[in-house]
Amino acid sequence: MVEDASVAIDLSSIAFNFQQAKQAAPNSKVMAVVKANAYGHGAVPVAQCLDAADAFAVARVQEAIELRSAGINHSILLLEGSKVMAVVKANAYGHGAVPVAQCLDVADAFAVARVREAIELRSAGINHPILLLEGVFDEAGVRQAEQYDLDVALHQPYQLDLLKNTNLKVWLKLETGMHRLGLPADFLKVCARTLPPSQILGVMSHFSDADQPSLEKNANQLETLLTLAAPLGLPVSMANSAGILAGLGTSCDWIRPGIMLYGANPYLDQAVSLRPAMSLTAPVIAIKALRAGDTVGYGSRWQAEQACNVAVLAIGYADGYPRQIQTGTPVWLNGQRETILGRLSMDMMTVSVSSKALPLIGDRAQLWGKDLAIEEIARQAGSLPYVLMCGLGPRVTRTYPAPSTASHEL
Repeated sequence: MVEDASVAIDLSSIAFNFQQAKQAAPNSKVMAVVKANAYGHGAVPVAQCLDAADAFAVARVQEAIELRSAGINHSILLLEGSKVMAVVKANAYGHGAVPVAQCLDVADAFAVARVREAIELRSAGINHPILLLEGVFDEAGVRQAEQYDLDVALHQPYQLDLLKNTNLKVWLKLETGMHRLGLPADFLKVCARTLPPSQILGVMSHFSDADQPSLEKNANQLETLLTLAAPLGLPVSMANSAGILAGLGTSCDWIRPGIMLYGANPYLDQAVSLRPAMSLTAPVIAIKALRAGDTVGYGSRWQAEQACNVAVLAIGYADGYPRQIQTGTPVWLNGQRETILGRLSMDMMTVSVSSKALPLIGDRAQLWGKDLAIEEIARQAGSLPYVLMCGLGPRVTRTYPAPSTASHEL
């Protein structure tokens, strides 16, 4: 049977990427966070492949029990104030907010952008805390948030007046230089004085340019956060993957490795020693013999200059592969690079076949992964690896092959 498109998670790559985080902070012990089922990658297999970790951290007692039951004997910390908030806005990035939330029961909370998204989850019986990332903007929004027991982000001064006489719990978002959403520095203390401590869930901020680590702005943002947070006695965390790899914010209370764990490069213009964990593949479902002058796909955008063979793959933009991709974008098929020909369709794409040995029906082509860097495909699409990973649709099956037995020099 020809299988659908699938994603393979290479646990040995996660182990390698873990080592990169360790090398970025060589004087620190490493507590590998495997909460939320290891961010969806499988807590037990991830913990087993990260035996080099000094400890593991989870958010729920059930998660710790799962690790102990699987024979994980490392120290396990139940995190306080560092729990998992699964972002399921925009219909869980096109994946279906309700089923995603239902399968992520280990998450400590969910985050959405709009009240209607939160109501959908509550109506489906999702009882976890739900954060409105954009907060509430008027009294009607406050009433809805109270009715559906929602948490809210406080990122603009006017929102304090809306929230100060409510029981809604808030996240204070501090402006440190991104100039998108965030409280002015002098207003952070106002919020801390006005709201009771039990109402404040935490403070959040974000590097705007960590993908360009040499910029002085990164150090300035970090200094701003540390200076303003210190008098409040609040934990500090700002280091995302790009920050960790550059040593930005690695001395703070927490580091937040994200995209680096899965092997994608967070930088714009420098290489990193990471291994991709995700391999997106799709099956060959047809082989076509073309004559010179034949065209391929909608709009007849590609024309054969001479007789040739092409292969049709069962994957398209409905699966999350970027429709804006152009002819010439590489695909890895049977040990060599081929190229996409013509326009991408909803469910299919056509690729070149340069080998004399034709592929077989069911042979799998790699769209990105170990043999074809997701960064290259993202550049071809004018996009980012984050967008491609998060954009994979519900038809794409996730699989977890056994870790490779081949040794890796870490």
